Amino acid sequence: MSSAVLNSRFLTRLLTSGEEDIKHVSMLKDDTSSTACELTMLILSISVTLNVTYLTFTFLITKS
Repeated sequence: MSSAVLNSRFLTRLLTSGEEDIKHVSMLKDDTSSTACELTMLILSISVTLNVTYLTFTFLITKS
């Protein structure tokens, strides 16, 4: 094989690999964004649950 053919194959592989890396990074970014959103929703849910529990407990104490 000539060096021109090897260089061409190597360059093609580099370009293809770069496109795959960009797609992979994009998918990771979407996954991270989704995970951050889910984590935020979990924290908000826990916060609301604790606030409702606190208000219920406070109401029961003041009523008795």
